[in-house]
Amino acid sequence: MHRLPPALAATATPRILELLGDRPGRLLELGFAGIHARPLELAGWDVVVVDRDPRARERSDHVADVAEGCFDAVVAPADADLAHIDAARMILVHRDGSVVALG
Repeated sequence: MHRLPPALAATATPRILELLGDRPGRLLELGFAGIHARPLELAGWDVVVVDRDPRARERSDHVADVAEGCFDAVVAPADADLAHIDAARMILVHRDGSVVALG
């Protein structure tokens, strides 16, 4: 899974919020060290961050070692292995910072 520079990853947050829409639920942020967590929480999402980067714990109070349960959405790098993730929608961020939604 690739790592975007934090500033580039953060520029994707407004597009992520736009694609998620106004129906908050349970969301998994995978592989971004919590960069999107606070804005998503402020928008009403119940965010779980899965990332081993120590900065994740500085950015979110809801950091887990593994993704457990089902999610309404997942935000992840486009090359992340999401086969084991149970999510209704997937928001993928590419290396260039562009964002696409699946589901």
